[in-house]
Amino acid sequence: MTPLAAAYVLGGVLGAVGAQTNRVRTSDERILWILSGLIGGPLALVQWSVLIRMTHPAPGLNLPPVPAAAWVVCITGVLGAGLTPSLDNSESPARWVVSFVIKWLRSPIATTAGLVAAAAIRTRKRGPDFRRGMLFIDVGPGGSALALGAVAWCQNRCFDGDRCMTDSLARHEAVHSRTVASVGELGFYLTYLTAGTAWARVQGGPWNSLTRQGCGQPFEKTAHTFTGDPAEANPCGRGVRRR
Repeated sequence: MTPLAAAYVLGGVLGAVGAQTNRVRTSDERILWILSGLIGGPLALVQWSVLIRMTHPAPGLNLPPVPAAAWVVCITGVLGAGLTPSLDNSESPARWVVSFVIKWLRSPIATTAGLVAAAAIRTRKRGPDFRRGMLFIDVGPGGSALALGAVAWCQNRCFDGDRCMTDSLARHEAVHSRTVASVGELGFYLTYLTAGTAWARVQGGPWNSLTRQGCGQPFEKTAHTFTGDPAEANPCGRGVRRR
């Protein structure tokens, strides 16, 4: 079996395992977790092969980039799919840090960009909040949030009076970060924007949220259970049912 074929199989398995450990509630979301893993497995292998070739972490060792990338993808993927839910759901900041590192390795582009942005915002004395294995940064007025890797870009109504992220929304965004930890950043975001958006249209819901009936973007359904939305009551689309 070639490395790309192995990555393809591993990605699908990690998507299925991640859906199980994160207690995904509807069949449409479960299918997209697996699909994003099938897409993300080979892409993560290519991504890490390029990163290793560019950075040369072991000068003089002449480490082959593809085998080294395969080990990184395999180890971090297993940790992301299997461990991050329990780490995030604990009340231990130390465990949150471990979860954050795993997510960072599974989303090196998005998380690194978020850390750079967080450093810039901190210089303006608007420090970020850290919880549930994620860093939450205030990006201005409004009430929306966007998870990119292990960093969430949040407007200021997402924070309470003590400038802390509300825990319900933190748990919501942490689900998205754990999807990334399971299937890789490229697999998740590509699937979210393509198959996820198409499925939302079939259900007659928004591409990035849910209707009151729980119809819309499948990737939002488990996450929305933490913010009081009707993600479990799902009459939308064929094969979508409560478990």
